[in-house]
Amino acid sequence: MSRYYTTGRRGKRSLKEKIGFYTAFSICLIAVCMAVYSTYNTVSKQTIETAVTQAATDSQMVAQPVTGITVPEPRIDTPAVKQEEEAVVTEPALTSEPTEPSVGGEMGEAMQTLLSVDLSLSPPTKSGKVLREYSKESVYFKTINVWKPHMGVDYECELGDEVKAMVNGEVTRVRDDKMYGKTVEISSGSAVVSYSGLGDVKVKKGDSVDRGEVIASSGAVPCEADEKNHIHVSLRVDGKNADPLNFTGNE
Repeated sequence: MSRYYTTGRRGKRSLKEKIGFYTAFSICLIAVCMAVYSTYNTVSKQTIETAVTQAATDSQMVAQPVTGITVPEPRIDTPAVKQEEEAVVTEPALTSEPTEPSVGGEMGEAMQTLLSVDLSLSPPTKSGKVLREYSKESVYFKTINVWKPHMGVDYECELGDEVKAMVNGEVTRVRDDKMYGKTVEISSGSAVVSYSGLGDVKVKKGDSVDRGEVIASSGAVPCEADEKNHIHVSLRVDGKNADPLNFTGNE
């Protein structure tokens, strides 16, 4: 009886102890969960606040202008567009006095020469037939096999024919030229007429001659020996070459 009682008491005591243990364990577990929860809330709150603060700081940094740094602008090369210039036609202004048209080129030079000197030439030979005209463009010289300008007029004639002065003037030079043969120059004011390819010369430097007066006989032009027999006549006005035919027969 006594043993039964003791054993039952121990059993009851053990049950209470178990209940107390589980109760204490539950309380401890609840306390630990609450502590963990509280810590988690605190850490989460601090993390969120830190993130918000950092975001605000970043936004302020972006909003503030950056000085001292030059950002190059992107360069876009566009193809150049060639614009065609439109011709603008303007009408000449009306004037009370008519204006003379301007003449350019070789014709203009010849016209200016004609107007600058009062000169009239007559043919130097009896027939007055022209074999080759004056030309600033290169022509072929068969004898010397070259192309060059022909700065004179070739008058066809027979060997020994009379050569006459084309203008009144003074003999200013008599010479023997290797290319053009015997040559006589006659000056008349600003004009100088040269006769080349002569034979027997009948005048000398300083002589005064009249137009139509015989000054020599025809001979040969060395640089044009393969051409028909002729004399070569050249003209200079104010020191410039001119075409003798422009002044021939201007009476």
